[in-house]
Amino acid sequence: MTLWTAIYTFNLKLNFEKVAPTIWHAHEMLFGYAVAVIAGFILTIEKYRFGAIISKESALILLIIIWILARIFISLTLITDISWKMGAFLDCLFILILTVRISYPIIKGKDRKKAGLGFHLALLTVSNFIFYLGVFGVLSYGQYWGTYSALFLVISLILFMGRMMIPLFIRSGLGFRFEPRNWRIIDTLSLFFFVVFFILKVFFTNVRLLPIVSGLLALIYTVRLYGWYSNRIWEKPTLWVLFVAYTWIVVGFGLQFLSPYFNISDLIVVHSFTYGAIGMMTIGFMCHFILGHTGRNLLVPPKIAFWIFIVMLGGAVVRVFFPILDGSNYSLWIAISQTLWILSFLAFAITFLPMLLEPRIGIKM
Repeated sequence: MTLWTAIYTFNLKLNFEKVAPTIWHAHEMLFGYAVAVIAGFILTIEKYRFGAIISKESALILLIIIWILARIFISLTLITDISWKMGAFLDCLFILILTVRISYPIIKGKDRKKAGLGFHLALLTVSNFIFYLGVFGVLSYGQYWGTYSALFLVISLILFMGRMMIPLFIRSGLGFRFEPRNWRIIDTLSLFFFVVFFILKVFFTNVRLLPIVSGLLALIYTVRLYGWYSNRIWEKPTLWVLFVAYTWIVVGFGLQFLSPYFNISDLIVVHSFTYGAIGMMTIGFMCHFILGHTGRNLLVPPKIAFWIFIVMLGGAVVRVFFPILDGSNYSLWIAISQTLWILSFLAFAITFLPMLLEPRIGIKM
């Protein structure tokens, strides 16, 4: 994000012969950042979700090394004449190994309920491959199809995992008996209309049906949030940050519904999903799991966590709503939102990284 700020806000000139700056930014935030968080999340909970760990520590180190090398070689394309081939190979290899590693115990255990996770990762692998086919000129729309497919696959993963995890966190995190509700009809309708939305959004343009489907999805996910809601979540930062992140998905579909009538740009809609939903959900889950898996009380985070989440939320509001209200200062709003993202993650790293470097403490719940 710091590099993107230098490129977009401060007009840093780099080599974007193969890929436009905005597409590079989108790809690295999705396949560089979001997929890395997904990998960390899944590999952290796999013993509890899948009942087995199929690889040794060396395999985790291999994944980390491949991910780092992929980022290095892709970054080198911006400052040298080096080909995209090595970065593309390593980037695709990372997500392919991750997909196989996660899918193996699911297939071996014949657990259809968990197959959706492996299916999402497999489609992300295909999306990244399609993106690079676009980079190398094999597919005319490959870069667009690859990045947009990845975006909504990540959103779908958030919806999929959030459906399981967020109610669990709310139920166990509140100090009184509360049972978040999920309805089968909402699950069915959300799946059907999301698939329709995905196809229309990624592979077609100017489809009149898209705003209608988006409006229905905004309504469906609002109902889902209603089933999870309790006034007491606002007392727990590690709970409300996940609830608010999920709300940004509703906002994204709502803005897509309103876009033809109020001339809302596609980038505004996209950043509701990316900055708002993905940004807040990932930082919320990372906080949650770092606290829990280092033996700390995940319901009593460091006090600065509240402000980290507030700064992140402020950045999302500035990025999404301020350009709608005042488009004349668009570049200023982008610069402010970039700065708030960087400050939020800088504070997060300073606060939480030492916890990962210290011995695990006693479990407190």
